[in-house]
Amino acid sequence: MILSLKAVIGCFVIVSLGAALGARAQDNCAASTKIESTCGPPNKSIPPEERQALIALYNATGGPQWKDNSGWLGEPGTECEWHGVGCFHTEQGAGGRTVDSISLGQNNLVGTIPPEVGQLQNLSSLDLSENNLTGMISPELGKLTKLEWLTLFGNHFTGLLPQLLIKRWLAGPLWIAAETPLLTNISKIDYEWNASALLCARRRIVMSSDQKVVVYTTRCRNATPRDRTTYCEVKEGEITWRGFATLAWVIEKSGFFDLPSEYWRNVTDAAFAKTRVTRAGTTKEVSNYAGAGPLALWTMERAIEGLASEIEVKQTTRRKKCPSW
Repeated sequence: MILSLKAVIGCFVIVSLGAALGARAQDNCAASTKIESTCGPPNKSIPPEERQALIALYNATGGPQWKDNSGWLGEPGTECEWHGVGCFHTEQGAGGRTVDSISLGQNNLVGTIPPEVGQLQNLSSLDLSENNLTGMISPELGKLTKLEWLTLFGNHFTGLLPQLLIKRWLAGPLWIAAETPLLTNISKIDYEWNASALLCARRRIVMSSDQKVVVYTTRCRNATPRDRTTYCEVKEGEITWRGFATLAWVIEKSGFFDLPSEYWRNVTDAAFAKTRVTRAGTTKEVSNYAGAGPLALWTMERAIEGLASEIEVKQTTRRKKCPSW
């Protein structure tokens, strides 16, 4: 009897311990959300609308001709194994998956970005750079409120990005790498400053949305103490796409296009500052004599000069005279 009792107690202990460990394992399973579960068959499916969005992207951009289309259009549940698609487990229901990233740069995508991409509500990174994509970016992509990285450079898009994406970029949460015309319709900024009472005090800065910058500065030769000969120093270089686009939005938000065309004070021998900005093919000019303009104009002028000081100079040359308006 004693042996039988020991056996019963032993079995009870083993069963109880097994049950406790099993319950703990289930608790661990329940706590696992964004990592692959090893506690049972993982749910690899993504929401139907996300699968629809991926298929729409494939069809709209010549998927059969991509350099790498491994796995694409596979059975439901395989989407996270398709080339360039990244996923994580969701916290709702049984766990499921959701598309977190798409990386299809340099993959011979040809066509347009379909509006269905806006259905990828958990997308945080989208890289479609250096392909042959065209057309305007659908406003539906503005619905991607969790997007943190958007890389589109090296394509042939037209028009501006959706305003919701631009707004998030200006606010900081969204990083965008794209050609400047996708971020602003300002194509040229031309600024000239001249202190009329000084011989060598003229400067002109010309910036374009293609990132090219030319800075003209009148210099004194100073060959002798009485030398009054001047020359023009020409610096040609580049600025970043982000620099030009950010400056353009400073100009926009400062109300440049609503300013009067001229500010002046009734004084002599003061400095002239003239700013010309071309937006959507139309050029507006504002003249500011003796600092008579408002704070917003002063801010724009300083922003232009500040960005010009950051150019990557490619070459420096001389000419007899600097061009002016």
